[in-house]
Amino acid sequence: MQRTSADLAPARPQGRPRGRPRNPDFEDRILAAAAQVYGAGGWAGFSLDAVARAAGIGKSTLYARWTSGEDLLCAMIAGRWQALAAIDTGNLHDDLTAFGALVLSRYLETGGGVARHLRRDLAGHPELATRIGPVLGAVTVQAIAILRRGRARGQLRAGVSTALASDMLLSAMEAHAGRLAPGDTMSTAAITAYAARVADLLIGGIGT
Repeated sequence: MQRTSADLAPARPQGRPRGRPRNPDFEDRILAAAAQVYGAGGWAGFSLDAVARAAGIGKSTLYARWTSGEDLLCAMIAGRWQALAAIDTGNLHDDLTAFGALVLSRYLETGGGVARHLRRDLAGHPELATRIGPVLGAVTVQAIAILRRGRARGQLRAGVSTALASDMLLSAMEAHAGRLAPGDTMSTAAITAYAARVADLLIGGIGT
């Protein structure tokens, strides 16, 4: 079935009231707190109570929006990748650079804690893999969409596997983040520069 950019939008978690007006600023604050809690302790240290304390809100306020840790974690992960759907500059190199920079910045958030814990928790908790796997899979869908648009503009050679090229791009970002010590950071300029170098290398092999 064809996936679209809507796949990156956070779905309404099960148990979340349909009629509650959405307050983006308030929910962003909660999701930021969820990222900090998960980045610090992974699934073992993640709970609605812990996120409520980190966000400085009452538990009842949080429980009115998400009824389980799985729901909140899924919403947090989906929210982190939403901006990928908006990347479309009209130029393959610029799109790949923007995509790579966003992916690398997400890997480095909370000192790289979210990415490190996700790898471990998805392997050890099938229930999380079932919920979060499709959200993470949509990241690859967006990379492939960028490459296909590049092909349509004549910027990508015929016969190049967009799936393989997307894997190369994502793997480069994950590997670079993994080489940094826990807690190390990169400036926005350094992240963009690294992503641009990867885009240069990738296009050198797949471009027209």
